[in-house]
Amino acid sequence: MTIQIESSEQITKEERLADELQLISLLKEHKNILLDHPELLAEMEIPHRAGAATSLIERQVGVLRGNLKASEKRLHELMDIARDNERLAKSRHRIAINLLGAHDLLDVVSVVLDELKNELKAEYADIKLISDNAELVAKNPALFVASDTQELNHFSTMLKHKNPVCGRGSTEQSAFLFGDQAKNVASAAVIPLVAGADLGLLGLGAGDASRFQSSMGTEFLSQIGELVSAALAVHLEQ
Repeated sequence: MTIQIESSEQITKEERLADELQLISLLKEHKNILLDHPELLAEMEIPHRAGAATSLIERQVGVLRGNLKASEKRLHELMDIARDNERLAKSRHRIAINLLGAHDLLDVVSVVLDELKNELKAEYADIKLISDNAELVAKNPALFVASDTQELNHFSTMLKHKNPVCGRGSTEQSAFLFGDQAKNVASAAVIPLVAGADLGLLGLGAGDASRFQSSMGTEFLSQIGELVSAALAVHLEQ
């Protein structure tokens, strides 16, 4: 009797052939698998040959081109975000420098409103400062409001948490911040001004409902609020 001993190489070839035959069988049973899962084409290597294989090559190239376009789109989006961040950083720097050079309280208010109206494309902007000084409120009612003003209750949550809020805002909030122009404000950003105590509110409004949305990031607005609050605190003490 003759005993045949198969080499490990021969066994490996036979196993690979069995796997290939099984794969071919599966592909025949699922002829649309590449149509249903085009992402597989990006992982496959298909040599160029005349005949039916050309369509597979073209489809693979199409998938790769689609992936490239998606990557390019994402890259452009990241570049836009980077440019916006750089622009906001420059704006924040300008505000900080100008606030350091502000001569008085009105100068602080002017610097802030002018810069933010231009930078954030806010058609309407105003600051309301809270004061217990009845004489000061009476002297400049456009800027100061009494601390016991009932309308401040509409802002109690954001003053408590010191977080800017973007969105439509309530009718009462818009009326308090923007007065006669409230009917023209379709979206707004409200920044609480807090430095130890509640100093006031900074309101930015736009006629465009999509300008200030609740989904917007508010880090820049928070940083501006901190800068403005610090500058206001200095001049309110004088």
